Amino acid sequence: MLKIENLQVADILYGIDLEVQPGEVHALLGPNGSGKSTLGRTLLGDPSYDVSDGTISFQGEDMLELEPDERAQKGFFLSFQAPPELDGVSAKDLLFAAKKSITGEKLPSFKFKKELTARLESLHLNADFVDREMNKGASGGERIKMEMASLLTLEPTLAFLDEIDSGVDVDAIKAIIEGVKDFLKDKSKSLILVSHTDKLLKQIQPTHVHILSAGKIVASGGPELIDEVHEHGFAKWVKSSSLNVLS
Repeated sequence: MLKIENLQVADILYGIDLEVQPGEVHALLGPNGSGKSTLGRTLLGDPSYDVSDGTISFQGEDMLELEPDERAQKGFFLSFQAPPELDGVSAKDLLFAAKKSITGEKLPSFKFKKELTARLESLHLNADFVDREMNKGASGGERIKMEMASLLTLEPTLAFLDEIDSGVDVDAIKAIIEGVKDFLKDKSKSLILVSHTDKLLKQIQPTHVHILSAGKIVASGGPELIDEVHEHGFAKWVKSSSLNVLS
């Protein structure tokens, strides 16, 4: 589904290699500033990040040749750590337009609003968020919940969730976990997950775990890496990756 080879982003990422197959869940772990969010935004096509070398293939297409909206239409979704406010655009109108753009189908607006309202309530968001300007006046936790609602509404093929569990309450984390599990019931879908929360990682049970440090993937393995990180931290990987960058 996704194949990244020798991806380099100026002064941030140094030769990332990663393959994601349908039905896989890849967890990205690493200290702050290691490049996890940069990888997600590069996959989206954020022009702030200059790809200096490497390739990204998504479902057989050259992802670097696609604009961000085209990548979304192909089935890629990125959640943001700090989702922005959108003046004058309601959550309902934004997601309705996005869904229509992705599917190319005519959607009954009344049915769409009803389903979105139910989804927001399951994530412990008030129903009035449907008609409010997107993220206007929302707390950090509420914005994260709206990102999760967007994921479940747009139903992408590959989702990159960047600390989707950050700043939300216990009930919302439970709802997010259930939402992610629902998303993954379709074995044709895949997930790249960035999280510092042991509870979320244990519940989702990644098939692959990667540790990023200083812009490089310095270790890959299975869920046992999660236990090792939570017991000992990133110290040994941070040290080794720093030496590699300096050399």
